[in-house]
Amino acid sequence: MFILNLLIFVLVLGLIIVIHELGHFYFAKKSGILCHEFAIGMGPALYQKRKGETIYSIRSIPIGGYVSMAGESISDAMIKKEQVIGLKLNSQGQVYQIILNSELPSDVIGIVKSYDLYGKNFNPLFIEMNVAGVEQKYPVLRDALYRLSPTKDMWITPAEKSFESKTLWQRFIVIFAGPMMNFILALFLFLIVGFFLVKPNNFSSELGAVSETAPSGLIGLQPGDKITSINGQPIGTWTNISTVMGNLDSVYLSLSYTRANQTYTENDIVVSAIIQMAGITNVSPEREYYHDQAIIGQAFGRAKSDGGLTSGDEIISITLNGVTTPISTWDDLIVYFRHNTSGNLEIRYLRDGLEKVANYAMISERALSKLGYQSIVMQLGIGPTSHFDLWYSLSYPFVAFVSNTRQVFATLGLLFDTRENLGLSDLSGPVGIFSLVSNTASQGIIALIGFTAFLSINIGLLNLLPIPALDGGRLVFLGIEAITRKPLNRRLENTINNVMFFMLLGLFVFVTYNDIVRLIRG
Repeated sequence: MFILNLLIFVLVLGLIIVIHELGHFYFAKKSGILCHEFAIGMGPALYQKRKGETIYSIRSIPIGGYVSMAGESISDAMIKKEQVIGLKLNSQGQVYQIILNSELPSDVIGIVKSYDLYGKNFNPLFIEMNVAGVEQKYPVLRDALYRLSPTKDMWITPAEKSFESKTLWQRFIVIFAGPMMNFILALFLFLIVGFFLVKPNNFSSELGAVSETAPSGLIGLQPGDKITSINGQPIGTWTNISTVMGNLDSVYLSLSYTRANQTYTENDIVVSAIIQMAGITNVSPEREYYHDQAIIGQAFGRAKSDGGLTSGDEIISITLNGVTTPISTWDDLIVYFRHNTSGNLEIRYLRDGLEKVANYAMISERALSKLGYQSIVMQLGIGPTSHFDLWYSLSYPFVAFVSNTRQVFATLGLLFDTRENLGLSDLSGPVGIFSLVSNTASQGIIALIGFTAFLSINIGLLNLLPIPALDGGRLVFLGIEAITRKPLNRRLENTINNVMFFMLLGLFVFVTYNDIVRLIRG
């Protein structure tokens, strides 16, 4: 199963990266920029094939990728003064190969004294060398090659094929094309998902789906039943059901429904309760619903990773801000978290007859609301009637795109919100993404497609952040150039990018470490 999940992870991440880099690559080629390499993955190359000017590579670490474009570094020349090199000359005495491997044959071997392999404004290219004590100047063809080994060549980079020589608009679209392709991929994937969705009928209380293992199935509800009241409150639409369920202060409820013109009433139904801010639910993995005792069915998030809570632990008290509250039942827990919505918890609980303490920070109701989640979710295990609607399916990609985009920005905002207990330690890297992909894959192919779209939006937006070394930072440099009417000093720009790259690499290591710790803790 691990191998299958790993393969799915590589395919998902690989698809997103390939599409991103293809965006850069396609528009770079359209702009006449020489692309030395198109690589998927990082690290040593597993496979390489040259086609035209470009080497296509698959590298050993399936995270990341890049397009190596001419003109991105301070100097693209692969020779330097006083270096011994060889030259291959055509019949007119022009250099068509620059030999950088002494084992390869050369027409001329000498010491480089000066050169211009850039040729700004189409100035002639040349290499001046000391050959056997005599200074010689050789003209260089604009499509000449570096020969690095018997199997590896690389084109030289004259000005007209360089990234920096292109117009502001061309450079903008080349940089922006990567994130743009991520957004297009997300919309396409959401379109696929949309055609498997049906439009819910929110103006009726008739049941379209009932889960056999949920409270609704256990009391015998069936599709076609129509709910008429919950806890004595009249129900006429699905919106009524959602409102009443969202305000419950107890895991018990009474329910009336009609079937074949007969009215039935069920009392003391135990519903599933998920207290998202505290990371606990009353439903065990075996689908047992705890109620009379505050026994944890399952723990997740910080309750599990930081607090160490697990299924079967019985909560006996909670301390928050120095105030201790005894807990006996799940109703006590629901009422408690309706009134206490943020802060650092100290939970005393029993495990195998021994009293233990768990300490962790809640994810506040405010933070959950900003992310579009309820702090406490009460569920019966029912779904509304629904039908296929073409407009609903066609509009879904745009609705989902906007919703996911808002969620990304809300998440970024919360990371820097001093009022919340959220920070860089809550970010997920490749290990965390692997876990999410694995969990989503277990829910089916449509869920996986939707998650891939969400991940593609994340990667596209994060790449557009105005941080040097990311696409957004490069766009900022272009903005400065547009305002000042002159490009930023290339050495300064490369220094800033390199410093930020190593800082991002440090963040990557930090986030990956936290992912591994969370994985070990379960």
